[in-house]
Amino acid sequence: MKSIILNSLSIFFFVLAPMIFAQDIEVISHETFIFDTAGVTTDIEFHFEVVNISNEDQVVFVVRTINDLPFPQPEWSSSLCFGALCYPPSFDSVATDDGANPPLAPNDTLIASVHVFPQAGIGTAYIQTQIGTFRSPDDRTTLNFIATTDPTVSVNDENILNSYSLSQNYPNPFNPSTKINYSVGEPGLVQMKVYNVLGVEVAALVDEQKSTGSYSVDFNASKLSSGVYFYSISANNFTQTRKMILEK
Repeated sequence: MKSIILNSLSIFFFVLAPMIFAQDIEVISHETFIFDTAGVTTDIEFHFEVVNISNEDQVVFVVRTINDLPFPQPEWSSSLCFGALCYPPSFDSVATDDGANPPLAPNDTLIASVHVFPQAGIGTAYIQTQIGTFRSPDDRTTLNFIATTDPTVSVNDENILNSYSLSQNYPNPFNPSTKINYSVGEPGLVQMKVYNVLGVEVAALVDEQKSTGSYSVDFNASKLSSGVYFYSISANNFTQTRKMILEK
């Protein structure tokens, strides 16, 4: 199996210049690590959503910046998808102005995904994508995905690998406190941070070693202004980010 060393898997939120452009899109990632014990899955899917939070139509693009596969095509391959439309594996960039997908209207959501096709052998694929708009092409959200297969791993091992989670905070919207539940599949360092819409860290909620299990953390935002914030967890090879709204 090809070994992949990852320092961290992170999702970042950027803006070019707040005085010129506001943030155009919000990217909501779901699974970032999928483990398949059967070794015969024909399609491993990583789903994410792109929401137009601006007041204008946006041409959204997705660029595959890393396509590290354990075996060359046609054994293993990956594809970028908008909805049910998956582009050929040779396409490293796709956008919503190709005729099949119109620009994203304000408040609309684009359902996107990365599909990995593990057609042969045991291995691990590492795919990195960047999502942005033609209006602000340098303001990109980076997503990292890992797909691995091993038919020799037991069901219990699979359950451990898939037992990471980050729940939606409750209540949401909130003022000034909210609770966040999360689960850790394996012992290790867990970090949970809160960011504003400019990608600036405003709070560190968790930064310590945790055993396998379920946890909760309270977030008091009494010193922060009303608005949209993002909270992100990083634990071993698992990362996930969610949005919350502070209303005072």
